Amino acid sequence: MTDKPRLIEYAFPLKQASLDSVHEKNVRHGHISTLHIWPARRPLAACRAALIATLLPDPGTPEERRKLCEKIGGKVVKRIEKKRMPNGRVVERIKEQTEGGILHWKRETENADDLKWFREEIRKAYGGRAPRVLDPFAGGGAIPLEAMRLGCEVTAVDINPVAWFILKCTLEYPQKLAGKTHPLPDFILENEEFMEAFYKAHPHLVGKAKKTKCQKQQEETTPSLFKQPESDRSPEADLAWQVRAWGQWVLDRARRELAKFYPTYADFEPLDKDNAKPYERQEMRLVPLKDDGTPDIDALNAEFSKEYLADKRNPRWVAKPTVAYLWARTVQCKNCRATVPLLKTRWLCKKRGKRVLLTMQPNADKTGVIFGINNYVPEKGGNAAQKREHDRRIGAGTMSRAGAKCSCCGTIMTME
Repeated sequence: MTDKPRLIEYAFPLKQASLDSVHEKNVRHGHISTLHIWPARRPLAACRAALIATLLPDPGTPEERRKLCEKIGGKVVKRIEKKRMPNGRVVERIKEQTEGGILHWKRETENADDLKWFREEIRKAYGGRAPRVLDPFAGGGAIPLEAMRLGCEVTAVDINPVAWFILKCTLEYPQKLAGKTHPLPDFILENEEFMEAFYKAHPHLVGKAKKTKCQKQQEETTPSLFKQPESDRSPEADLAWQVRAWGQWVLDRARRELAKFYPTYADFEPLDKDNAKPYERQEMRLVPLKDDGTPDIDALNAEFSKEYLADKRNPRWVAKPTVAYLWARTVQCKNCRATVPLLKTRWLCKKRGKRVLLTMQPNADKTGVIFGINNYVPEKGGNAAQKREHDRRIGAGTMSRAGAKCSCCGTIMTME
């Protein structure tokens, strides 16, 4: 094979690989990119196409090359799709996509016979044995993974310890632990949501392993003459469920340790806003935390009865978690010595049907400002120019060409 030209030297399904790589960027479930963030990940479709075209010999004629490229990437077809524009108008546009081939996400499993054919052809090209593929800068593992799927003997190397661990989880552990089961860790048995999903997927294990906290409580509240004895064994689970269990452990610890940095506030509002009863708006309140770091909204709503909370039209405290921070530099006002955030604009979102504005009010002692969110900013103005001027005026920040304006006393400080 070493003295024969390869397919990639004469032809390559570039269009198909590009289209399927773009589609792959939107895939979130089941993709190796969800294991860990890694910069400059290579699309699996492009890696698969490059490996096949590199490992297979050139068939010799343009017609055979075209057929082989179509077998790899399929045919490019045009479809008409409808898309709703920001102004609400629906437009039709022509979109190119592939049909057939093994590059499109999950199509390699749907067309498993074609993938098997490529494995056999690659082995034939190398005298009936699997070729060896070395990736000295493996990174996220896209190229080694696709080489393994094509039946190659793969060696992946990377000096970065994070990349090394990603490669272990992507290439080695699934191979070693495929088809094997191990007992679930004891801590996950207390997670009712996890165990409910686990037993729903494994109904044959119900009653044959350690009982969860919820199962024990149910037996205490509803005694039965035929109570099953508790087993000392934890339920057996495969690699996927083990990863979920330990992933939940990481999430729980991270939530507990980071809770103080992402406080949860509560708004006083009804659940059914369309049919809400009259109520007086109140300032947002900080939601206390439980021992595990999760917000305890029930503590704020303890003053209300069960009958009151059962009616969704009644206002109650509704948790609103912090999802992001807005960072801004600050200066001290030369007049009142208040802390002034430097913002060019206070608009957070200005789309049709979703206009959100950051509000700023001086605090009680006029030493700084209190931020708020206005989620319902109406449009005003007869034409587009008037609307832009109105938005510019109400959304103006503290910075302008004249300098920085203090939100407490109105003093304008120059940039000198």
